[in-house]
Amino acid sequence: MEFDPVAADDFTSFKPGVVATRVKLEQLLTNIGGGGTGGTDFKNQALKMAGYKYDPIIGYAKHPDAAAEAFNKIRTAITETQEKDALLERLGS
Repeated sequence: MEFDPVAADDFTSFKPGVVATRVKLEQLLTNIGGGGTGGTDFKNQALKMAGYKYDPIIGYAKHPDAAAEAFNKIRTAITETQEKDALLERLGS
């Protein structure tokens, strides 16, 4: 599965009719985590492992450079594996 790179301005702008790569990645992470609350928890854990140190309640637009860096790390790792534990292991290294 291919994903476009995530740029910092993706968090501060809106492009009508285009689903942002970070939204696609968030949806995929939630699905890998099992959906629902567990999926959301997994997504947040993956973001932390990828280096996004801010609380999930804080919007990505507040720290767009850090968010872009974390999502690009996830983008790279998720093309290598979509297995839950292996993905977290890749993000942690």
